[in-house]
Order: sequence, then C-alpha cells, then structure tokens
Amino acid sequence: MKLKFILPLFIVVFFLSSCSKSIYFTQETRENLMKHHVDIRKVQFYTSKKVILKRDLTYEETKVARGTIRLENGHYVELIIIPKNTPGVVEDSSRNSLQVAFENGKNRALNFVLNDKKKYQISAQVWSNGYGKVAYDTLIYFIEPASDKAMLTVKKDDIYNFQKKVRTVKGKQVEK
Repeated sequence: MKLKFILPLFIVVFFLSSCSKSIYFTQETRENLMKHHVDIRKVQFYTSKKVILKRDLTYEETKVARGTIRLENGHYVELIIIPKNTPGVVEDSSRNSLQVAFENGKNRALNFVLNDKKKYQISAQVWSNGYGKVAYDTLIYFIEPASDKAMLTVKKDDIYNFQKKVRTVKGKQVEK
C-alpha cells in the first residue's frame, strides 16, 4: 500500500531534479556578481524563450538577406530566429540594461532592461501593436509580439562558477 504513494513521489522528485537549473537573471544576482568582483562579460546568458526579429524586404533585397526569407501576405520578409536557451554574452552594459549578443558581428546585440519584477527583459526603441522596433546589424527589425516577454536567464551553477582562492588550515598544536 505504501508503495502506491512512494513510487509516484519518487517519479515527481526525479523529474524535478532532472529539470534545467536555469534561473532568471535578476538585479539581485547582478549585485551579487558585482560584490564578488565578477565581470558581467564573463557570465554566460541564455534566452528564456524564442526571439523572432522580422523585417519586410523589397524584391532586390531578397538576394542579400542573411536570415530566413519567406513570402507572407504577398511580401517577402526576413526572419532572424534566436531559439530559446540560445547562449549570449554581454557586449555593453549600463546601470539598468545589458546589451547581449547571440551571434558574432558588429551591432548584433539586443537590449535587455530591468523590468518592474527586477528581471532583465528584452527591450526595443519603440513598441507599437506588440511589435518592438530595434536596430540590428545595420538594419531595422521588429521584435515579434510573442517574443516581447523574453528574459535573460543563467544556469544556476554558472552564477557561482567564478575563481576564488580557498585554503583549508589543519590547525596548530602545542609543541612538546
């Protein structure tokens, strides 16, 4: 009879312990890193959800576009997709924002700002009808509405994976 309750409990505990150890990057976490003199550029960040950048193309531009190109309502569009959990690094930072790049190249960082819940959330120059306008590379893209809630995460183990000097002493005894 006890086995009926123990087995499901064991399965739930096993499932929860095997889940990803990603946590949202918060202002408190950032302050802890600063307190321990950890360079924010050495922290590995990840996206909490998929981010899609979109822009309309002219026919001539379809030949030189870098991302995925598709025909949508009679228009060619270029999509740049940053999947959930894509690793990124800080390129620049200010008091309440982080510029995080998920690919190599100039001007390919997205801005994440501190929201009212003290988490770093994707930001844009302007928001209109759920779309966020951003400069990316040398062009203007729009963050898709489903991507507007993307936040920065870090792996829990990585937060405290910084160099520290540890020395354990064995004690001192009275000389005989």
